[in-house]
Amino acid sequence: MEHLKVLKRVLDPIVQSAEHLLVDEMKMETSFDGEYRSVDKIFLKKYTTMIGIGGTLNLIFYATYDEVLLDNLTRRFAYGHILDHEFHELRESAAGEIANTIIGHSISGFPDNGKGVSLTPPVTIEDGKSIIHTASAHILSALLSTPYGNIELNVIGSAVEE
Repeated sequence: MEHLKVLKRVLDPIVQSAEHLLVDEMKMETSFDGEYRSVDKIFLKKYTTMIGIGGTLNLIFYATYDEVLLDNLTRRFAYGHILDHEFHELRESAAGEIANTIIGHSISGFPDNGKGVSLTPPVTIEDGKSIIHTASAHILSALLSTPYGNIELNVIGSAVEE
């Protein structure tokens, strides 16, 4: 149970940061049902971005996006007209930058104000299937809904407070 408490203390500022980014910067309505779900398996959507949260926490953050949502976020994230042949590459880049922005704005809300936390660069995958927890790691998940689909925010690990 201690693991889930720490994961919630990490996921809560992530959800708040994601809501802020989507509502205030992307001008997109969001809805969060307030539920943090402990799950055994994450079913990945079309695009998923992973960021390692190292140092004092040692977790992995996953943001998995519905395709229509990520398409809309990519258009809002980019400035100017996007050529069709550039869109795919730009979408992957936008997914990483969005996840990176969410985590970057969340760190001060992590346990111990994020002191001693390091981040890996974002990695975006397409058409992943699922992630299953292991005996030593737990998964906590939150879902943000928008008019264009959902973004699922997940933290995975076995963190305990010191």
